[in-house]
Amino acid sequence: MDNADDPIAALVRDHDMVRKLADKYLNSSDMEVKKQAATQLLQAIHTHSRLEESIFYPNVRCLDDNLVRHFEQDHLKVDDLLATLQGMEADEPRAEQMMRDMLNAVLSHIEEEEQQLFPRLRQSNVDMSDIGLQMQSFEANLVHMQAQASDQGSRRR
Repeated sequence: MDNADDPIAALVRDHDMVRKLADKYLNSSDMEVKKQAATQLLQAIHTHSRLEESIFYPNVRCLDDNLVRHFEQDHLKVDDLLATLQGMEADEPRAEQMMRDMLNAVLSHIEEEEQQLFPRLRQSNVDMSDIGLQMQSFEANLVHMQAQASDQGSRRR
């Protein structure tokens, strides 16, 4: 089953990857492991957030506008921390605490989505296959743009 068939399952897979990376980051004392996990986390959270903000939330707002607004507010807080962390080196003194704060917010947000929004969506008559197709297209375009940016960056060196 791909994202178009079950976009909620695709979002949960993203959540699971973030949980695993967060666990690796939070439970390692090896700075290299932490740096690698942090880099992957920042990328994964950025991509997932753009997907939810651009495609998922606008399409499910009809189910519960207030709940979706709550999740969008969560995203704004995380986006601020994400932007700050992306501009920092992993070994900067305040990076560790900011990363922990961001992960706490993200993990709490994930739990709320999975417990409050996803079950209601599964029981609703919202057309999930259309949302899934839009998500697939968005992800493909995002990956393409990231690859182009990476390619251009490597040519400048």
